[in-house]
Amino acid sequence: MFNKAKNAPPENKTSTLIPPDTRSSATQGTPTSSARPSLSVIGAHTQVEGDINSDEDLTVEGRVSGIITCKQHTVTLGANGYINGDVFAHTLHVSGEVIGNLVVLHRATIHKGAQVSGTIVAPCLVLEDGSVFHGSIDMDPDNEVLKSAFGDAIGGVTKTSALNNASVANSRKASVDKHATASANAAEHDKTEAKAND
Repeated sequence: MFNKAKNAPPENKTSTLIPPDTRSSATQGTPTSSARPSLSVIGAHTQVEGDINSDEDLTVEGRVSGIITCKQHTVTLGANGYINGDVFAHTLHVSGEVIGNLVVLHRATIHKGAQVSGTIVAPCLVLEDGSVFHGSIDMDPDNEVLKSAFGDAIGGVTKTSALNNASVANSRKASVDKHATASANAAEHDKTEAKAND
């Protein structure tokens, strides 16, 4: 049987070229890179000083000093990550330490072990047990800071100044309240001394 095949005259066949499969066997069945969401990672041994503008999801495992703007994507701060500056994101997950203002369009989650100092402006906020937060929270979805930060026509300078103006207004209100309390206490003290002298 094998001898017949060896001795058989060659057949006259037309050959057709089949283009090779450009996908490797490891990537078959997985979405192409354009369908996969892209992700930027700032590693644990990386320190960034300056502003970051990202048009993809961003994970911070290292240290960042500056404004992070990721308006249409998610910013994730790892457990050992550190941010000193404001963050503008669609969705935010914080497990590390932040000193700055967080402005989030959709949802902010402050996970167990996280430490946040500043103002959080988000319509949906989750503070897990074991997280530490010092500052103020505004969950009004019609907040002017949210509108200015995520409005298409408004630039980065306006969003930062709007947040700073809100912070200044809050600090002025706090100092006025403290001043009013001090004045009231002084007046009460004067009344007490006047009664004692009578």
